[in-house]
This record gives sequence, structure tokens and C-alpha cells, in this order.
Amino acid sequence: MKKIVTMLLVVVMVLGLAACGSKTTTETKAPTEANVSATTAAATEAPTEAKAEPDTIVIMAPPVTGNYLTNLKTWADDFHALYPNLTVEIIETSWGDHNDKLSTMAQAGEAPDIAEISSNALGTYVEMGVAIDIAQYMAADRLADYDENALKYLTLEGTTYGLPLYLTIQSIGANKTMMEGLGIDVAKIQKEGWTYEEFLDVIKQGTKDGCYGFVFANSGVTASDMLYIFGAGAGLSNTFTPELKYTFTSENMLTLLSAIEEMTKSGYMPNFGVEAGQRMVMCQTGNAMIFGKAMPLFENNFKKNNAALEANDGTAVENSQKMDYAFLPVPTMDGCEESCYGTVDGLIAMRNKNTTDEHLKNVLLFMDYICSGERIATCMNELYLDPVCQSGRDALVLEEGRDADNLATAARCIAMVQAPPEGVTTEMTATAKKLMDEQIVPKFQLLLAGETTAKDAYDHICEAAFAAFGEENCITGKLG
Repeated sequence: MKKIVTMLLVVVMVLGLAACGSKTTTETKAPTEANVSATTAAATEAPTEAKAEPDTIVIMAPPVTGNYLTNLKTWADDFHALYPNLTVEIIETSWGDHNDKLSTMAQAGEAPDIAEISSNALGTYVEMGVAIDIAQYMAADRLADYDENALKYLTLEGTTYGLPLYLTIQSIGANKTMMEGLGIDVAKIQKEGWTYEEFLDVIKQGTKDGCYGFVFANSGVTASDMLYIFGAGAGLSNTFTPELKYTFTSENMLTLLSAIEEMTKSGYMPNFGVEAGQRMVMCQTGNAMIFGKAMPLFENNFKKNNAALEANDGTAVENSQKMDYAFLPVPTMDGCEESCYGTVDGLIAMRNKNTTDEHLKNVLLFMDYICSGERIATCMNELYLDPVCQSGRDALVLEEGRDADNLATAARCIAMVQAPPEGVTTEMTATAKKLMDEQIVPKFQLLLAGETTAKDAYDHICEAAFAAFGEENCITGKLG
């Protein structure tokens, strides 16, 4: 018995030694400089780790800038180099068909993973149930890179659905050369602003045979633009007050409509719908002195046209004249504080039939990548706007040759933009949009044509809004 026990002990000892001898040893090496650099770059460009499984991300976008779609392909390739398992598919659209195409795809359950939208269309996709709460799928420190004011435009009822590309300011622009030729102090207007009465006197001076003092694109889908943009000068900076009351029934709206009636009846402004593509052309050809809507980036259009005229290469706008461009603030009405209409265009993540949580993490990884850093800085240089994220501002290098007065005016106007109030619901947004499209715009177009009066149009708007929101939820006195 002792021999058996002894033999068993020997066997156990031998097996134990064998196990120790076969144990794998992992050598720990100091990281090389290349490894450290690669790790740092990856963390900087993409702070959220992508999943290793192959995945395809589909983005649908219009030409946000002249080079945006070309740049988007480059950024998609760069992103794929960082994450070889992630491939990006791009659906290119035009501004003319983008919204209709996106709506059709979303309703069919075939929405792209990422889509460009204007903030005023957000409620539509939230109501459809296809918009995604992006905070669930991206790191908090990355979301914090974006300006809170810009994020508010893509937030409804406390939920953020997208990342901002830019906060665009929409105002009016002018033939600076013509205005100064009339002795008008353009620099003073840009620096200090002006009243509606001063504006009316200026466009009166600019009106002559073959030239309107003022023209605004107000035909088709652009019909509501003037109401929003000039509305800012009349105290209608937002559709709802901080107390969530509808504003377009206020006395301010009657003031705005009366001003438009005065401009058209006087002959200083056309009494017919002007297509969006014609308003700047009319300025460049000397058929209008001031035009809207206008943005800071139009300075580049005027410079390119001047260069084309100088080169006589046939690419200039037909019958156009050499002139300098001035970006101007909207005039104030009836003692209201100066303001500027701004809206955010951004990218939203969307749910479709094939969406999974893991896929959405990859979607947000790419969406954040193209909305930040050098990518967005490149876009903003083309749009003559400031980035709305810190990483974009850090990467921005302004192109030389920008007009200092236009730059200062744009910065001043951006500071005047008021974000939508908190608490506005999806239903409120949808109802307000329906009112604008089906009630306000048709009456506005009749007003332009001289087929109704400002008071009749206002009364109709109030009646429709009271029916939609309840009179107790509408402003009936003067705002601000």
C-alpha cells in the first residue's frame, strides 16, 4: 500500500513539473514611436471604438457646398482607412429633389442611415419614428464638442436627433457699388443696423427704370423665407415664445405684412413671385439693388463673377456688371430689437428596416467624423461661416481676401440669432408648418400680387391659427 501511495505522489509531481514547463510566456515590449503616433491619431479622429464586424453606412446628401460631395467621397475613403471594416455608401441628391426623396424613402422604411436636413424639417421625421436619439450611440465628450445653441435646433422635447453642420444666417445682400454711388453709408448700416423707414428710403433711391430697389425670392418653396427673415426684424424671431405661445398672430405679424404691402404698392419691390435662382442674378445684372435671401457666402459668387468679367471668358452671368457685394442686416420695424433669422442644417441618424444598435454606433462614429475637425472647417471656409463645434474652430484657417465689413456683419448677425425655445413639441412644430404651408403662404402670395390687403391676410392667419392652437395659446398683442 505504501508503494502505491509513493508511486501516485511521484506521478503527481511529474505532471506538475510538466505543466510548469509548458506555460506560455508573453513578452511585454515598450511601445514604439510609430505605435504611439498611430494610437494618438486614431483617438483624435475617432474617439469611439468601432465594431470589428464588416458594416456599410449609407449617407444621403445634397451639394451642401460646391465641393461637398467630392469632399465627402474623400472623407469616406479616409474613414475607411481608419476603420477597414466600415464602408460608406453615398447617395447624391440635388437641392431640388433631396427633401422629397428622403421623405419617400423614410416612409417606405428604407431611409438612409444618415441624411442632411434643415432643422425645421426635424419634427416630420421624429413623428415618423425614424429619427434616432443620438446621445445613446455616441460618447458624451464627443457630443460636448458641438455648440449647445446649434444642438438646440436639432433637439425636440429634450432629445437630440442630429449633429449640426452649420448655423446659417439669412438676411439681405446688396450691390455695394451702386449703394455707395448713391451716397449711402453702407459701412454704417453694417455696423449699426437700420430701421424699416431708413431701408424704405434707400430702396426708393435705388428704384429706377429697369431696376427695383429691392427684390426677394418668394416663389414656390421659398415663399415663406421672407416672412421668417424679415419677421426677425419685426420681432418674430421664433414661431413660439418661451411660454410656448404661437407668435404669428401677434400685432408684429400685421406690422410685417403692412410693410410688405407698402413695398409692393410703391413699386420698390416686384408684385410677383421671383424664383430663387433669379434674385442674385437680378442684382448682378443691375435689375435690383438689394436682394434676399442672402448669405455671407455670396461674396464669393460676386468675386468669381467679377473675375470672369475681367477675363472675358464667357463664364460670367449674362449681361452682368462688375460690382462689390455687401452683406446687410435686416431692418428693424416698430421699435423692435435688432435680430437675425438663423437656422441649422445638419445630419440626422435614421432608422430603417435593417437598423441594429451596433450598426447605429458605427453610423454615429462616421457622422461625428464628417461634422467635426478639418472636415467641417473645410465646409465652413466655402460657406463663409464659423464652425459650430470646437474642433472645427480649432482647425479653421480663414482664406485670404475676405471683406472685413462683411465678416464683421456676419459675426454680429450670428450673435443675434435666437435658438428655438425649449419645450416645443413635435406636434406643435408640425401644426405650425402646416399653417405656414397651407394658410399663411397662399395669403402672402395674394398680398404680393395686390389681390388682398395686409389686414385681410392677417385676419385670415389669426382665424386659422386660433382653430389650430386655440386662441389662448396664441399671442394677440405686441411682442417685445
